[in-house]
Amino acid sequence: MKLSKLKTQRTSFQRKSFISFLVITIIITVLLTFFLTFTFLRTTITMTNRYNDRLLAQSNYSITYLDETAKKLGRALYSDNHITEFLNMNVHDEEVALLTSKVIDKHFLTLNNIDSVYLYNAGLDLFYSSRSGERRPASAFSDQAIAKLLTDKKFVAEYRGRPIVTSVDEATQSANTCSYILFEPGATAAGLKNAIVVNIRTKALTDSIQAINGHDPVQETSFLVVDTNGSILSMALSPEFGHDMSEVRTLAQKAQELDGSNNRVQKIDGTRYLVSSTKSNANNWYIMGVTPFNTIFKDVITASIVSVCIVVAVFIICAVICLYLARRLNSPIQAMTKIINGEAPARSNELVSETEEFQVILSVFESMKEQNVQLDKIMRETGYAAKQDFLNALLSGSTMYSMETVREKLHDLQLDYIVSNQLCMCLFKIDNYSQFMSQNSQKERWALRYAIVNIATEIAENYGQCEVFSCDSDKFVMIMDCDSVSQYKVLQDKVERFLREIQWNTQKYLHISLSMAYSTMFQGLEHLPSMYNNMKGSILLKMRYGHGCIITPYMMDEINTDEFHVSVKKEEQLIEKVLESDYEKASAIYQSISQQLYQYTYNEVLFSIVHLIYRIYSGVLSKMPAIKDNQDLTLQAFLQDIQHAEVGADIDILMNAFLQKLSNEITAIKNTSSSNDLLMQRIIGMVEQEYPNTELCLSSIAEKLRLSPNYVGHLFKAAHGQSIAQYIFDFRMQKLDEYMRNTNMSLSTIIEKVGLEKNNYFYTRFKKHFGMSLSEYKLQLGQEDDSD
Repeated sequence: MKLSKLKTQRTSFQRKSFISFLVITIIITVLLTFFLTFTFLRTTITMTNRYNDRLLAQSNYSITYLDETAKKLGRALYSDNHITEFLNMNVHDEEVALLTSKVIDKHFLTLNNIDSVYLYNAGLDLFYSSRSGERRPASAFSDQAIAKLLTDKKFVAEYRGRPIVTSVDEATQSANTCSYILFEPGATAAGLKNAIVVNIRTKALTDSIQAINGHDPVQETSFLVVDTNGSILSMALSPEFGHDMSEVRTLAQKAQELDGSNNRVQKIDGTRYLVSSTKSNANNWYIMGVTPFNTIFKDVITASIVSVCIVVAVFIICAVICLYLARRLNSPIQAMTKIINGEAPARSNELVSETEEFQVILSVFESMKEQNVQLDKIMRETGYAAKQDFLNALLSGSTMYSMETVREKLHDLQLDYIVSNQLCMCLFKIDNYSQFMSQNSQKERWALRYAIVNIATEIAENYGQCEVFSCDSDKFVMIMDCDSVSQYKVLQDKVERFLREIQWNTQKYLHISLSMAYSTMFQGLEHLPSMYNNMKGSILLKMRYGHGCIITPYMMDEINTDEFHVSVKKEEQLIEKVLESDYEKASAIYQSISQQLYQYTYNEVLFSIVHLIYRIYSGVLSKMPAIKDNQDLTLQAFLQDIQHAEVGADIDILMNAFLQKLSNEITAIKNTSSSNDLLMQRIIGMVEQEYPNTELCLSSIAEKLRLSPNYVGHLFKAAHGQSIAQYIFDFRMQKLDEYMRNTNMSLSTIIEKVGLEKNNYFYTRFKKHFGMSLSEYKLQLGQEDDSD
């Protein structure tokens, strides 16, 4: 009895729930349908009204634009003296005609819609045309239609200023131009008047409309401008309507029948069109818009079809939802009923317990949170920076992960081939890196390195699997999958083509030169650090092969790994030629040494060059101690620059510069007349080098010379007629004058740069030295006195 009763109640509740939900759904659907229908009808009416309003606005704009252009040009021409002089001259004057032509040409520069201008001198019966430049009487004028009108007394008396169409194309019944006639007040004895005729291209009428509709990708409405005689002044036809000109002419002839009515449906060639027209303008021209009927209501029809589909879909979905909700509501009621009757509910009916539902939802959210954390972690690790750091750790052998973890990470990064396949390692190095550092900021360097990686990665798509990443600040590593290559010769050709393409694109798009080296094939993660170290050694061979080279594994065999020794005889010859100030021969001896030197390793080249330069300097210094002061700085600069030398050419340039400076200094010393002259030169050289130092004075100079300050001061004054202090001040003032004339630096910066101090005493000495105050000096230079 209970079960039967329960079943009856359950069925009744589910049925009633379903019917209730379904009725609500039907009501919502009907209301939605009514609302959409009302909206579509309202949209249709609004679109039609908006269309008519836009047509009227466009027509008014077009006619107004045409009238204003013609009248504005006419007024401008009548206000010009040369034009009025031409119109009123009694005798033909070529100079006046030429000036008139120039005036009209000047006005044409800014008016694109003007076809031409005619000037008519009624007294001389003389026409002028800007189109052809002709100046002829009415009987010989090229535009006879206009000539006849202007020489017709009746027309002159009755003309009311409306534009005139004088020539119509017989094939299309359309006119290319319309003419505005502007008569000058007064008349000749014959009853004629001077006039300016402005011929406007009728295409300007529809150009303005097309400009307003320029945002439409396809013109759907055709526009026609028709005069009171049925002649087409201008037209802009849509591709759909412009295929048959006979229909266009027929429609133009019906313009008077429409009589400016707003909207009328016309059937043309089996297609229904909505024809809208208006003639509410000063010229009583008919402006007609012809639009396919289906174009206007296309969106409404489409929206109606979509709405019907949506209504049907909503009804079906709502019916399914109603059935689901009815069953869902019935399920807990049935379960609770069973619990009340002492029956165990089914496992699927645990929804009755709200606490359990909350626990389920909470567990789901916790699970989703853990999954999101894992997903974020994977995304970070697969990012470019994480990938680069991980691969660099493998190359340096500094990874703390176990081999199993390394394999898992490589698998996550989709780099399994690094573990199992044969590989080839390539190393790229930016050439002239010191120059690259100086020319680019830190952000620019990072962006350029990233661009190099992108170029290499994009090119790599044509050569198989490989991974390109940045390692050191000037180096990049590429690990290439070579498992499909069985012969090394094939691999060598493939890799070198690949590397040449990278070099070419990097030079073309980034203007960066790269030197490259590649390895033999190897397999196994444990070989990555040693192979990377070998590549760093191989790339140093660019010292021999120059910038932009590609170093193969076999080039290492051509390098001599022994120690390099310069023969004592050549060292002595080199020192001897330097002491003789014979730079050319000294350079030739060095070149013979360097040809052999570059056959050795990078470290041996640098060591040998530094040793050689030290031997030359020591040998010259032992024979000529006076060379010491000036050449100490040259030697220091050489040792600093040699650290940045990348190729043999860099070392040769530095070495030749050092030899030339040394030879020149020896020549200068040899040309000194006496020891006192040499001492004076040393003092002057110290002043020229150290004048920015505010501590520079007689005592500091004498201390460096290891002589008495009184003795040094006495010798210098005897030789130059002034004290060292005065010479230092004059030299600093000379430098100050150069900086102020040739740079834009502030006065404070210049004073500090030349070793002076800015105080009241400075201004006093400045005026005494230059014979004028600082303000007068700045005015003389054309600078503003900024009180700096």
